[in-house]
Amino acid sequence: MITSAGLALLLARHWPESNSTAAGRRTLDLIGALESAGYQVEIASAADVSPFQANTGHRQHNIAVNDSGFDDWIAQLKPALVVYDRFVMEEQFGWRVHQQCPDAMTLLDTSDFHSLRDARQQALTSGQPLNLFNATAERELASMARCDLTLMISQFEIELLHKQFQFPAEQLLYLPFLVDQLPNLDALPGFDERQNLMMIGGFKHAPNRDAVAWFRTAVWPKVRQQLPTLECHVYGAYADHAIQQQHQPKAGFYLKGRAEDALATLENYRLNLAPLRYGAGQKGKILDGWLSGTPTVTTPIGAEAMAPLDNWGYPISDAPQQLADSIVRLYLDKVAWQQTQRSGIQALKSGFWHQDYVPGFVRRLNSVALNLADHRNRQIWGRILRRTEHRAEEFMSRWIEAKNQGKNEQRS
Repeated sequence: MITSAGLALLLARHWPESNSTAAGRRTLDLIGALESAGYQVEIASAADVSPFQANTGHRQHNIAVNDSGFDDWIAQLKPALVVYDRFVMEEQFGWRVHQQCPDAMTLLDTSDFHSLRDARQQALTSGQPLNLFNATAERELASMARCDLTLMISQFEIELLHKQFQFPAEQLLYLPFLVDQLPNLDALPGFDERQNLMMIGGFKHAPNRDAVAWFRTAVWPKVRQQLPTLECHVYGAYADHAIQQQHQPKAGFYLKGRAEDALATLENYRLNLAPLRYGAGQKGKILDGWLSGTPTVTTPIGAEAMAPLDNWGYPISDAPQQLADSIVRLYLDKVAWQQTQRSGIQALKSGFWHQDYVPGFVRRLNSVALNLADHRNRQIWGRILRRTEHRAEEFMSRWIEAKNQGKNEQRS
């Protein structure tokens, strides 16, 4: 029987959108894991209400940045655990939480290692070597050091933090996307009942925008040269004018808007595409492909943290011709398609099974909560950063608040 561990407050950068973003799916996975640990979860965010946000059934709070009203509010709330949804939320609210609720355990959920994604984007666009030691990394690592635990969704990124940044292992906690039910392939449409290709991903996420533009110009003509009647249908929320320009029906390339149900939509397509050239973390679009029994063709960045490179059923590559050849082969070869479909099911079993990860997450969370003072005493760099760097963030926030108050007084 689970006993109450107290209140867990999730400070969310955006309200969760489980049907629009992988980050939203991640948030719901995390909420479920926290509830398994006995926490009562509430969500607070300064973001605008989203038309697609998930109805989680949890109590929600609207908060404001650079507002001292947050201090009294969280002091009265008295959470036992505060979860920061990415490092920018810890920068904004961490010092306030530390002042008002010093005994609350703090957990940073990176969602992905943001500075790695930024570094890869910069290297791709500039043609320069990858620079992991950038300004974003300094901010992100500082936030990680200030928190009691940092939640990582990628084993690759955990290894990177160990090897490149010497980040302490005892402050890192692994939790992948979580699956508690496997698809029944016999109940899903088979090879002959599916047609065309599909891509999916929200367009607020820069790697998804790049993937669509690059695939249409570099890869799609090579696919259509071999399969001239084939169509590619792209789904995703928040498509702006630049993305709409990719809609080219004469070339068989269609933008279809937001998919109300990603899995139900994917079940109609023979292949799922994830042609990512940069990014980080795990990829919800690939997970959705596996869950819908839809073989997924991806790149090395897409495959990272999802499954070993030899488990995909085709050579993982970001070379346009090889990517196009893999797509054509799997689209035409029923046996290869079925083998790749089964590889996806195996990946779900071996890397994302709920019971393989949640019990360990719960044990680690409870262990740190029960020995919080000792845990913090060992984190000297976190203590130093809370004492020094957070003071600068506090003073900046108070200055912005005072400036805003002065403007309001002048208007009145």
